[in-house]
Amino acid sequence: MTNIALLALEASDATVVITSVSLVFGMLVALCLIITLEGKIFDAMNAKKNPPKAPKAASAPKAAAPAPKAEAPVQAAAPAGGIPGEIIAAIAAAVASLEGEGAVIRGIRRIAAPAAKSRRGAWGDAGVREHTTPFM
Repeated sequence: MTNIALLALEASDATVVITSVSLVFGMLVALCLIITLEGKIFDAMNAKKNPPKAPKAASAPKAAAPAPKAEAPVQAAAPAGGIPGEIIAAIAAAVASLEGEGAVIRGIRRIAAPAAKSRRGAWGDAGVREHTTPFM
């Protein structure tokens, strides 16, 4: 008689375990779907508030501007990369302060802006990159 009670207890335990595990995973999937749906809803709301600006088409040509006066200060032309000299000097000073006077800068170039703007911002993206680098 004890054998029958033991078998009934085991079947009941298995049912509870299977039900619990499936319920937990089902709720995790439901939460993932809800969070994804909320993200899409908020992205759509932000897109409605800030519609993308279309480039303006060239309208009628403007009249020729008067020639600049000789007294006007002349701005230094940007190097070939389009980066102003002040920015290059600041980068060189930062590298020299960190690496020492013997450091050599082989090149400075602009990086392309990301295609889609992140909701986290630059500091948030840097944090994500820093903490997920070992997993990539």
